[in-house]
Amino acid sequence: MHKLTFEYPAIKIKQNEMCSDVVLFGASAYEIRQWAGVPQKKSFDDVETVGFQRVDNKARLSELKKFYLNQQNVVQNTLICAMRDIAGCSVNFKSKDGNDVAGVLEIEFPSFYEMPIIDLFGILRQSLESRLHGKVNLSLSEEEKQELKKQLSVANESMEIESEGFSIPEDVYDDREDLEEAQGSDQDSLIFDESHIADFIKEIALRHEILKENPGLYKDRENFLGFSKESLISFILPVSLVDGQHRLLGAISEISSRLENGEFDDELSSFIDSGIDAPMANDEILKRHTRILPVSLLMSESPSEQVFQFVVINQKATPIGRSLLGTIVSTTLTNDEMEVVSQRLMDSGIQLEEARAITWMARNPASPFANLVERGVNNDSKEMLQWSVMGKIINIFKELKGGILFGERNDYAKIWQEKYLASSGVVADFEDYEFSSQYDYWRSLEGPWRKIFVCFWNRVSNKLAQRENNERKNFWGAPRESNIFNKISLMILSSDFFQYLVEIRSGIDSTEHLEVLVDEWLQEIKPAYFDRDWELSGVKKDSKGIRDRWAQLWSDYRKNSSALPQIRMYRNPKKTD
Repeated sequence: MHKLTFEYPAIKIKQNEMCSDVVLFGASAYEIRQWAGVPQKKSFDDVETVGFQRVDNKARLSELKKFYLNQQNVVQNTLICAMRDIAGCSVNFKSKDGNDVAGVLEIEFPSFYEMPIIDLFGILRQSLESRLHGKVNLSLSEEEKQELKKQLSVANESMEIESEGFSIPEDVYDDREDLEEAQGSDQDSLIFDESHIADFIKEIALRHEILKENPGLYKDRENFLGFSKESLISFILPVSLVDGQHRLLGAISEISSRLENGEFDDELSSFIDSGIDAPMANDEILKRHTRILPVSLLMSESPSEQVFQFVVINQKATPIGRSLLGTIVSTTLTNDEMEVVSQRLMDSGIQLEEARAITWMARNPASPFANLVERGVNNDSKEMLQWSVMGKIINIFKELKGGILFGERNDYAKIWQEKYLASSGVVADFEDYEFSSQYDYWRSLEGPWRKIFVCFWNRVSNKLAQRENNERKNFWGAPRESNIFNKISLMILSSDFFQYLVEIRSGIDSTEHLEVLVDEWLQEIKPAYFDRDWELSGVKKDSKGIRDRWAQLWSDYRKNSSALPQIRMYRNPKKTD
């Protein structure tokens, strides 16, 4: 297999002795696309890929194409790239005439474009597995392989399905105003969990093993079980595009449009007349006329450093949704890699701990919120609970702050923490885990709060909600329609439970004890409370008056459940005294 080689005059910059070199150069968008991978953050069978670029925003690409079509327009922003550690690939800066600043950048790699799909799976698998250093068990069961093989036989690898690879949604947010409207102006957060990467590697490894059983059968395939050659290659090219995908793709779209419009027909004819075949003639046009873009290449193969650069760029310039940022880091770095940059991310204003808690609740099957919280990837449903809302609910339990019933001033979670946490059995062994206080132990990432949170909401949802019929008003899901599974009701229930604990002066000794407490708290409550049509058409549920009214109605009913509140009251905002 021959290798592809690219060389560019370049300048090397070393900002200080501690950081990696940066090489600055210019290259045509056509060539950049050949050696720089743009692995995007997408979802496949409930497993996120390990990329960190957003899916393409068609509106932005269209605008950039128009911008580029005016040949006088100049883009000064550099594409931000970084090296990758891929077997057989090399990216080197060679000094010129002993000058350590000026020289030539050489990029060389095997022609992945000519490789069969089995080889691409193998290279990607080896690259990913090497990052885990054998710390995660990636055993592949025969049952898992057989389950995948069923997809081959049942769907017969429909080309219509395969050609899509990873789906790309139409409504991708990309500009600042849309993001703030969709996600709120809160600071973006990040999370990580090494198991996400292991899940993705397993998907790659299973397919690789199936291909190895009969390599000749799928030798000429462009797609295999949802993965296209193009998507696989994007993960193993020698350079990773950290920021600037739309500028790159916009430049390629511009030259393609000019080709289609016949601008280079005479030049193409001249090439063909000289004996060059049409595809090669087309390539020559692209090489000669594609826009040259400035590139800043970080001479570091560290995935953690690349993600750090991506996060800081997007956090400080054009933020992306907090749920997507969280998903990106959670599925891009291993625990060891994350440890390298965690403090730097926190110093940059990124909240790690909170978001790690959110993603655990959003993904773990033990959690009643599993698969019901937005993740920022392409399979998110509009009927999922917002990332920020999940964070608020978790914060009440984990930090024991914010347990304030709407319309009141007392923070019952904080009061409970100050008066009854220390005497609770669930934190009695805090010193065994080397924590200095019961509170520090409680609020640690894997501390007692987590099992209490899961137990509480499982108990509440089992008593007051149902998961079968999404047209019922107490459905556990569909926050736009459900009376219980929405920000207001979830926060009211959380705060009121801590109020109840304060009222009865009780700590929490165990999950079994918690179940008894929840049962006593909800002893007189009828599921019908939430399973009625509150006739909320045209009502802004998250307005102060409505929030205060719902809190009052719940509190009054919980203390005296002889009769359900009148429906009309849910539409009637509570007036401020």
